[in-house]
Amino acid sequence: MDRRNFLKYSGLASGTLALAGISSAGFVAGRNKDGNTGFGRTPYGKDQFFNRKPFLVEQPTYMKVGTPERIGYLDHLFRRNAELRYHIFSYGREGFQKVRDEGPEKLPEPLKSYYIDNPSAFEEFFRAMDRANEQKANWEKYKDRYMLAEAWSAAHASPLGAPGAFPREPRGNPEESDFSGVNEDSLKLKSPQHGSRLIKKISHLFGATLTGITKIKKEWVYQGALRGRGRGDFEVPGHWKYAIVIAIPHEWESFYANPTYGTSHDAYSMLRFISGKLETFIKKIGYSARSHIPPTSYDLILPPLGIDAGLGEQGRHGILITPELGANTRLAAVSTDMPLEPDKPVDLGIRKFCNKCKICAEECPGKAISFAGSPYKTVRGYKRWSIDQDKCYTVWNSVATSQPRGCRICLAVCPYSRKNNWIHTIAREADPRDPTGLVSSAMLSMQKNFFSYPGGKEYLPPPEGNNKTYGKPPDWLRTEEWFDI
Repeated sequence: MDRRNFLKYSGLASGTLALAGISSAGFVAGRNKDGNTGFGRTPYGKDQFFNRKPFLVEQPTYMKVGTPERIGYLDHLFRRNAELRYHIFSYGREGFQKVRDEGPEKLPEPLKSYYIDNPSAFEEFFRAMDRANEQKANWEKYKDRYMLAEAWSAAHASPLGAPGAFPREPRGNPEESDFSGVNEDSLKLKSPQHGSRLIKKISHLFGATLTGITKIKKEWVYQGALRGRGRGDFEVPGHWKYAIVIAIPHEWESFYANPTYGTSHDAYSMLRFISGKLETFIKKIGYSARSHIPPTSYDLILPPLGIDAGLGEQGRHGILITPELGANTRLAAVSTDMPLEPDKPVDLGIRKFCNKCKICAEECPGKAISFAGSPYKTVRGYKRWSIDQDKCYTVWNSVATSQPRGCRICLAVCPYSRKNNWIHTIAREADPRDPTGLVSSAMLSMQKNFFSYPGGKEYLPPPEGNNKTYGKPPDWLRTEEWFDI
C-alpha cells in the first residue's frame, strides 16, 4: 500500500473509531446518574443553565382556538372525587353501592350535570375505588418490600396537611388574607425589572431550581371554590396581577424507579417551604402574596402559568416539560401585586418532538394518554393534548404503593427527563435549532434502542403485570438491602 492510500485508510479508520468512541461514550453518559439537576445546586439562578433567549416568542406555543373559559372546580380530578366521596359518605356504609346503583341522575348539582355530561368519568371513579380496595387488601403482600419507599414518602408528606403546616392556609377573602401581615412602611421599587431580578435571586436562594414570572390570565384561575372562602363563583381578585412560578424536580433516583418507589410528596414538601418563604418575604417588603402549592393548596392552574412564564412547553402527557428538568418539573406559584417584569414564553420544539415520540402513551398502564399525532382536543378555548384523568386515577389506585397512591411513569419515561451531562446537553442545544427534524428523529431512535421499557401493564401488580419499575430503585429505597424480609 502506498503512502497516500495508507494515510487515507488510516484517516477513515481513525474517524470510524472516533465515531464509535463517541457513540459508546454517549451511551454510557446517557445511563450515568451523575449530573442530576435541581434542588438549588448553585445560588442566584445559575441552575437555569439553558439559554432561552434565542427561543423567546411573543405567544406561547399552546393554541388558542376559541373563547377562553375559566376552569370549574369539578374539572379538577381530586376536587371532583372529593365532592363525590362526601356525597357518598353522607349515606353511611350503604352509600357507596347506593350511589353507584342510582347513577348520576340522583346526584346533587353540580355533580349531577357533570357526570351526566361525562358518564365514563362516573364509571371510572367506581372502578378506581374497586382497585383501591383491592390494593388496600393486597398491601400486606407488599408492605415489607416497599417499607422504605413508604417511609420516604411519609417523611415528606408531614408538612403538607398537618396542623400548623407552613405556609398557613388563607382565611377569608383574598382581599383580607393576601394582605395579612403586609408591611405598610415599604419602599418604592426602582422598576419592575429590579423587582423581577430581586425575586428570582431570592427564590433561588430559598431553593428553587427554575423561576419564571408572568401576568395571570383569568382563564388560569379555578372557578367554583376558593381557599379561605369555600364554594361559590367569584371574580378574579384585582391584586392577582403576577404569578411567580417556581419549579424543582423530584429526587432523581427514586423518580426513575416509579411507580412503586416514587412519590410526589418529596418535591411538593420542598415547594411548600420555598413558596411559603417567598410569600413571607414579599409581604415583608410591602406587597400582597398568596402561595399556590399542589397537591391541595392552590387556586391557579400551574402548567399553563409555567408556559406563559417561559419555563417550557406542554408535553403529550399534559405535563410541563422544561429543558433543564424535562417532565420531572414540579410547580408552585406565588400570586402578587408586586410590580414585576414578565418573562416571555419559549418555543423549543417540544410540541413537535411529542408529535413523533409517543413513548409516554406506549408506556401508560391505563391507556390514558392519546396517540394523536398533534394536539387534538379543544379544552375551554385552547387546543391541547388532554389525558383521560379518570383512567389515570384508576391506575393510581392499582399500582403496588401505599398512600399516597400515584404512578408518574409518563414523567419518568419522557426522553426530556434526562440529566445535565454532555450527551444530553448536545441534544438539548441542537434539537431546537434544527429545522429538518433529523436531530429529534435521531434522539428518539437512540432513546428507544438504548433504553429498555417494561411496557404498559407490566407496571401493575399481578395478575395483570409484575410490579415493574422503569429504572432500578436506589439501594437506600430497597428494603431488602437493609432488613430481613
